[in-house]
Amino acid sequence: MDQTEVGLKSVTKSLLDTVAPSIDPSDHLAKEQLRLAVGYIDFVRQRLHLIHARERLELDHYVGLGGALLAMDLPAKLDAMPELRTSVTMATALLANPATLTGDIRAAAVEVARAVACVVENAHAQGLEQAGRIDAAVLAASETKLEFERLWYQPIGFDPSPPKDRRLEDYFT
Repeated sequence: MDQTEVGLKSVTKSLLDTVAPSIDPSDHLAKEQLRLAVGYIDFVRQRLHLIHARERLELDHYVGLGGALLAMDLPAKLDAMPELRTSVTMATALLANPATLTGDIRAAAVEVARAVACVVENAHAQGLEQAGRIDAAVLAASETKLEFERLWYQPIGFDPSPPKDRRLEDYFT
């Protein structure tokens, strides 16, 4: 049985019970850094059970965006298209395999995201007339991703008005 959550709780308790009292009360920076560290450990502990699903969701997002760009029938002179096609094909196979490891999913998402970025950059650098359609596809795909990110990081408290109509778990169904 995995004991990661128990370990994270122990680290937090150790920091609060042992380290915090030993900090010089006048050292406000050290106290603030400890508070941030404990807060982030707690955030990771709360999200630990969702990390694999999050990575799959992110890869699925980039595969969908890459597929939308591939469906645009962009000119062959666009240098980044073969790389995009290859990365989307490989990523699709990873998504189809439920046994794919989290790190492999994360690496594939980075590759597809990079290939998408290269298509966007190439389209603008070459002055393609489809550059505006490419940008529109990226923006359309980004709305859902940004909403998800806001919910994912909600426990940290940086968003003054987090979305109220959806739950994080809604993205994983």
